[in-house]
Amino acid sequence: MTGADILIQSLKVQGIDTLTGMPGNQNIHIYDAVLRAGGIRHLLIRHEQGATLIANGYARASGRVGAALTVPGPGSTNASTGLVDAHTDCVPVLLITGGTEVAFDGRDRAKCFHGLDQESFFKPITRFFARPKSIAEIPDAVVGAFRALRCPRPGPAVIELPTDIAAAEGTADIPPRVEGERPCPNSADIAQVARALRTAKRPVILAGSAVIHANATDALCSLAETCDLPVIYTRLGKGVMPDSHPLAVGHCSAKAGLSALGNADLLLAVGCRFTQIDTRSWTLPLPDRKIQLDPDPRELGREYPIEAGASGDLAQSIPQLIEAVADYAADWGDFIAHARAEAAFNRPPMPIMSVTRDALPEDAIIVLDVTSIGYRAFDEYPIALPRTFLSPSHSVTLGFAVPAAIGAKLACPRQQVVAFCGDGGFQMTANELATAAEHGIETVSVISNDGSLSAIRGAQAKAFDGRVIDTDMQTPRLADLARSLGARGIRVDNPDRFASVFADTLGLEGPTVIEIMMREQRDYLIRRVPWLYPD
Repeated sequence: MTGADILIQSLKVQGIDTLTGMPGNQNIHIYDAVLRAGGIRHLLIRHEQGATLIANGYARASGRVGAALTVPGPGSTNASTGLVDAHTDCVPVLLITGGTEVAFDGRDRAKCFHGLDQESFFKPITRFFARPKSIAEIPDAVVGAFRALRCPRPGPAVIELPTDIAAAEGTADIPPRVEGERPCPNSADIAQVARALRTAKRPVILAGSAVIHANATDALCSLAETCDLPVIYTRLGKGVMPDSHPLAVGHCSAKAGLSALGNADLLLAVGCRFTQIDTRSWTLPLPDRKIQLDPDPRELGREYPIEAGASGDLAQSIPQLIEAVADYAADWGDFIAHARAEAAFNRPPMPIMSVTRDALPEDAIIVLDVTSIGYRAFDEYPIALPRTFLSPSHSVTLGFAVPAAIGAKLACPRQQVVAFCGDGGFQMTANELATAAEHGIETVSVISNDGSLSAIRGAQAKAFDGRVIDTDMQTPRLADLARSLGARGIRVDNPDRFASVFADTLGLEGPTVIEIMMREQRDYLIRRVPWLYPD
């Protein structure tokens, strides 16, 4: 076998069934190995950024590893956007690239073809990087990558296979499937967390995405119900319990969440990282007393001091905590019910997105871009299941939605997938609609066309006494653009017609784009941006 054969056979054992990418001179041996091996579907993308964003959506929707394949240098730097997003949002994305020949390791890399020191480039934005310098090193590279990709709080990995190693012939043992580590929590630490919880009258749970990674959402609901604990979630934690659940308070920066935090006497943090956006640059008013469950011992007390903490697999630690506090109940009375009702009563429906919830089944996946309407979805778009709400939460990657929706549909073909975009973000990655059209991938992309980068326009105006610069733009007819790429394009001049148009597009073959003209509504959309105009 060639080195490329060994890599591809190893990826197949690890469960990789889909690759997105673009062939070039420095990865042609890898592509030939894919062709000869069979069993791995490959989609040719139009830009390498799309490759890793498609892989990103695939991984978020399924919990499985999403994989992309590019040339090194400009191919991998283009692809780095999807890795930065995966790094900040803890998404298991694998990038495989070709590489400069090992025979040229003594040369100045800037003098080499597609010259780039990829290890140095990717180090800050990945959990693992490997560059096998022999066929014998390929299995260890794969094992190391998948340990990082399948750890309790995952992140992206890169394997660079030098061209001469990919072409070389030899033998190596194909490694068995790497299973994610699930470290057992320390029972004494769980007992300490339980003792602290019992002393509180009004504790509240703040849950993050590690609960979803651990498949521990049912356990979290059981803990909340056992102890009558309200649950607030982070941006990435949306889906830890159904939004309709009477103990679900909502996002931590929304009105009901802030009210619960302000009236709680203890915070139980479960699988959350206390990020800058979730904590409003670490100014969010939190209870003085804090306890924590997290899969990573390094996160315990990292951002805030805690009274007690336990690290380990949340699918084990949450049930153990339930057992330790089974006879305890918080004393919130009817506070949570009133907070939920007040938030719902004072909230006008979101334009566009509010009408889609009734038309979509419970398991439909929505994918948000960075757009004025999307910002409100964390608080106002109810979901019932984990992995059905995909958003570039911390890297805040403009252009995320179209390719990520394609990836979500590849991973979950029986679920409907709808992307919500602004006109600015859509134009960044709309070219991947050609990929979706070529392969008949059914997605619906809903675009709010207000001719502006409206949220940033609002931020400029608010900060600088109404002065704005270069946030209004001449936007092409986006439905026509979609049709030119092979998608179905529909232009809606009156937003009131959107509901009927949207319902008619569900289930149609191939990609659909619905462009809604909202230039007259631009200022209203700006006023709905929560970080500009909080509740």
